[in-house]
Amino acid sequence: MKRIFLLLLMLSVLFCSCAAANKVPEIENVKQDYVKSVWINYFELEKYTTENATEADFREDISGIVKTVGKIGINTLTVQVHPCADAFYKSALFPTSEYCFGKQGSELKYDPLQIIIEEAHSANISVEAWLNPYRVSQSDDIDALADGNIAKEWYYSDDKASNVYISDKIYFNPAGSEVADLIVNGVCELALNYDIDGIHFDDYFYPTTDADIDEAEYKEYIDNADSPLPLDDWRREKVSEMIKSVYSAIKEIDPELRFGISPQSKISTDYGTLYADVEKWASEVGYCDYICPQIYFGFYNETQPFTRTAKEWSERATAVDLYIGLPLYKAGCVDEYASIDQDYARNEFVENNNIISRQITYISQINNINGYYIYSLSYLLDTENEAVVNEVDSVKALN
Repeated sequence: MKRIFLLLLMLSVLFCSCAAANKVPEIENVKQDYVKSVWINYFELEKYTTENATEADFREDISGIVKTVGKIGINTLTVQVHPCADAFYKSALFPTSEYCFGKQGSELKYDPLQIIIEEAHSANISVEAWLNPYRVSQSDDIDALADGNIAKEWYYSDDKASNVYISDKIYFNPAGSEVADLIVNGVCELALNYDIDGIHFDDYFYPTTDADIDEAEYKEYIDNADSPLPLDDWRREKVSEMIKSVYSAIKEIDPELRFGISPQSKISTDYGTLYADVEKWASEVGYCDYICPQIYFGFYNETQPFTRTAKEWSERATAVDLYIGLPLYKAGCVDEYASIDQDYARNEFVENNNIISRQITYISQINNINGYYIYSLSYLLDTENEAVVNEVDSVKALN
């Protein structure tokens, strides 16, 4: 395990942010065998940390999960250990998550991430640390954050308040240079301290299209640029700079450590609303090792049918590995947005019990699709919902 003292950590993360800002190592993206991952989101992880007061009890539950998913054929756990400006692990940068032991900043009774790594690796299952880079809190109450939370400190600082944006929730301002440094340093902390196999970002980037979130930063940019970019292009550039810096920092620490991003599958939404230039990241070396679009649609979806959407992504992902995110959570449910008036499309997940396995079979026939991610663990473990059980059995039969 990659353990270091706190002083060395802080020196290292400082080096990470500086080095990442200056160069991207000349290194080819790391390739991996066919990936079969399940996402473990933070409220699923919360269930186990809340129910288990001791390390031994938590480890027992995780051991059981590892054995169960391994029998299904899963070879990777993608665990949401940084859902907000917080942590399900030992961190010098972020407080213990409120979803970990009930109160943000509370004592870490045991280290959930470390235990998950140990149990998974003992079964030859990889572990990725899943982070949400810009979200601070699911609430809009800044005072509810733990004392010492950097977002709270910034918000009440005269010269750093613009790093934090509050609407219905609290976010970091993606245009802030200190924000980008914090994200890079947070990734470095994980890469240096934990024997993880990858860093994974989800689909949340700019939290709003409103002008006020980064008005001060954009004005400063305009005032100092000879040929300033339009606001939309500038925002996309700020996010891309952060992504490239994260990639560079990871490769400085460990060239074999993988960095991936799971965007929404609709590229126009990524590009125009979230300011995430995912097509660029997928087609140019130096941004990430893989892209995993969340294609949460059936074969009959009228706007984004699964086969067409997967094929379109396969044509765009020319510089990275490509995986596909699959919607096990829809099993047995009416897909309200699949069609306005066609019941066969809306009821596809109700009337069929092998959609996910058929999707896996389809993508296995596309040469540059190298695996899949299933959303999410609680559905994979469900033994009561017949529709889900049938889907899982069909997936298991493929492995």
